[in-house]
Amino acid sequence: MVSKSEADSNFLRGRVAIFWTEAVDDFPRSKDVPLPLPTEAEIENALNISPECHYIVKFGKGVNLVEGENMLFVREMTKVPVPRVYALYSNPQIGKNYIVMEHIARETLAKLWASLTGAEKESIVAKLHSYNTTRSYTSCHHQVTMSIDKQTLLDEIFWTQHTEAMINSPFITEAALNKAMAWKYTHDSRPHYKADFYCQCLPHIFCGHKLMFTHGDCQHKNIMIQSDPQRMTANNRTLEIVILDWEKSGWYPSYWEYCLAVCALCWDDDWGLWIEKMLDLFISEVSWLQILRLELWS
Repeated sequence: MVSKSEADSNFLRGRVAIFWTEAVDDFPRSKDVPLPLPTEAEIENALNISPECHYIVKFGKGVNLVEGENMLFVREMTKVPVPRVYALYSNPQIGKNYIVMEHIARETLAKLWASLTGAEKESIVAKLHSYNTTRSYTSCHHQVTMSIDKQTLLDEIFWTQHTEAMINSPFITEAALNKAMAWKYTHDSRPHYKADFYCQCLPHIFCGHKLMFTHGDCQHKNIMIQSDPQRMTANNRTLEIVILDWEKSGWYPSYWEYCLAVCALCWDDDWGLWIEKMLDLFISEVSWLQILRLELWS
């Protein structure tokens, strides 16, 4: 069992409740819904987490329903395995959003990585590479850098307390995106000279990239793993994966996924050495984007 306070700490911008429900089903539900959906009161008062739970609910004033919309989009348009979303709603009276989704009772890849064989790592990375290639299918006709709700980008590098059209609005061109990152530097009243320098340099680095639907946080802590006992061999397990944490996703230039995956590395294991096998490499871009993220967000 894990207390709700411990579960809350897993989400920087929201809370999570995980439980099974025995509530009376007063409303018709889809055959895809295993049990009655939890009420708002049940969600708020959930005290414990159990491995036998059916739902996980991410909720709070800082939760963005776009995360659920991203999962619905990915599930419908690609073969990437994501949790099933059962409900998305808001309570405007208290200003909270709720995402009711499938509870994935598995271990994270981060926790299991050190214990995997080389063949098992190869198998997982090959699956992740195949999922990466499907991103182009969702983006071949897309020409605007934006989140799925056609609003501001949700990556932290574009965050401002109040909406700033030049910094966090959807961008029609890669040049406009570059200018937004450059001018974010001046947002906190810092000298504009470095922003001018970035305006000179970035067009030579970030140019000519097609748009891809991007997860935006490709870390092994966001990948859940479960072995399939019916497909085990003498030496290796067949491992199935589910990808979590789609809150920052949207249409970004093709370099974005690789660069953010590298920027997030802690280098406490060899995970970073496998990234080139699952994502297209953008060596020049990653150095510049890492500098920008350190200056504009950390």
